[in-house]
This record gives sequence, C-alpha cells and structure tokens, in this order.
Amino acid sequence: MSDCSSGDAVVELISSQGWLQVDLVPGNALAAFIPEAVLEAQFGGALPAYWALASHSCTVHARNYDDAPTVEWVACKLVKKKAYNKCLNALNPRKLHLPLGEKQHLELKIQRRIWTPRSALPELNRIDLGLDESSKETFAYWMGHSYTRIAMPDKLVERLRFSDDTPAVVGLGVQVDQFIQEKGDWLHSAWVSFEPKDELLVPTEPYTVSFRFLIKNQHKRSLHEAQQCLEALLQAVLPLSAGLTFDGAEVGPLQDFTMLDAEAYTRYNIHDWLSLGDNDADDEGEEE
Repeated sequence: MSDCSSGDAVVELISSQGWLQVDLVPGNALAAFIPEAVLEAQFGGALPAYWALASHSCTVHARNYDDAPTVEWVACKLVKKKAYNKCLNALNPRKLHLPLGEKQHLELKIQRRIWTPRSALPELNRIDLGLDESSKETFAYWMGHSYTRIAMPDKLVERLRFSDDTPAVVGLGVQVDQFIQEKGDWLHSAWVSFEPKDELLVPTEPYTVSFRFLIKNQHKRSLHEAQQCLEALLQAVLPLSAGLTFDGAEVGPLQDFTMLDAEAYTRYNIHDWLSLGDNDADDEGEEE
C-alpha cells in the first residue's frame, strides 16, 4: 500500500479494533487470498475450520503500514476429542493442540500457514472460542520456537531413543517421552542439557544429559506424584549404555528455574531431532 493516508487509516482501524496475535477468523474468511494451487498443495484442497493470526501483535500494530504490509496466519483444525499431551505446551514444535474444554481442541501444524495483506484485517470478523491466556502464551512461544529451536545431534538421538523387539529394552529418551505423554497436561515446559553439542561417532564416547520438567502452578500439589512417575519410568532403563552419562532428571516448580538454568538448558521437544524425527501422526479426532 503506497498511499500513506490509506496506510494510516488501516493502522488506525486495526488499533481501534484491538487485533492481537492468535485472534481467530473463520476458515472461509481468507479464501480470496489463497491461490487454488496453494490451497491444494498445502491444505489438501479444503479450507480449515479457522485461521489464527500468527504475526506478533507488535507487527500487527506497526505504525508505519509499509513496515509490515502483510500478516501471517496458521490454519486451525477443530477436533472433538481430548488434546494429545505430547502436543500441549509447545512440546511438539511441528504440531500444537490448544484445548477448548475437556474434549475439544484446536490442532495447528506449523507448515500450514499463509500470508495476507494487513489491510484485510479491519474487514474480517473475529471469533472468540474461549482460548485462555496460557494457551495464547503457548501459541506465541510455539511460533517463535519454530525458527529458534536447537536440534540435537543424531548420534545422541540414536542413543536416547533406541528400542528393539523386546519392549523392556528402550532408550532413556523413550521413557522421557512417555512421561511427557502421561503428565504433559501438568507441565509448563520440559528442558534438556547435553554435552557435547557435536556428533560423537565413537559409540562408547559418552554424551552427558540431564532433564528438568517445570510443573504448572495449578498442579504444584502433584509435584511429588509427577516425580515418582518420572523416576519409575527412568528406573526401567538404568543402567545406561556406555554412550550416555545420565546427570539426573527432576520435576520442579517454575520459580526454581533460574536464568543460570536457562543458560545451561534448552527447551526440550519430542521432535527436536535433525534427521531422525518421528512423523507427527496420531489418532485423528472428529473434525468440523
């Protein structure tokens, strides 16, 4: 938009309407901005139930229109089933579940995104599905983390996630993922520390790893139960192979995690692998 006054008017309207990141619009609201080939290639030829505004709120409200002429959206599928624990709290960087109640959630996939002119916003009607503030914060982190996450070395992943035909013979990472699957709705975030950061080609040269799991404030009373669950799962795989040195895993309250911890640890996601990530398939729910 080259006309400055028109740009100013659009920005003023956006501001007065109070548009924010993760505001939702109906799936057909953006149909005019999606080329047919893109709709077919990225979305299987069908519009989603909703779109969530993915651009940061500061971008949405940029005072100079030409500084941010477009905004980003991510498709949302409405699923009538309980959210999958491994997809809560940005634990999966490719797929996010945002609960809308006990047995309904929005499913978002990071690759299902489009861009539209920012000038389209004032003409759109938003829908309020009752997302809570925690879900909105999770969405913001999930979007940013898709660009900033640190992949773990493949050789470390091989040692963490191995399994064979004997169900009891699995890697440490398999049990960590099982803990996230069982208690993910209690967790604010999961963190991992590993050294070295490089690929270790000699199988007996060890990586040193440790995990921290931060529990949500509303579930602090369940901290001891969560720690017991974690210890029971990890005990099943100890002692470890020569290629891993385990430096501990604990569940703790948010306030115990310091800035120094944040320097030593990185956010752990169940798919933060280089070439060895699982696919994101899980049981599909009923969609609208």
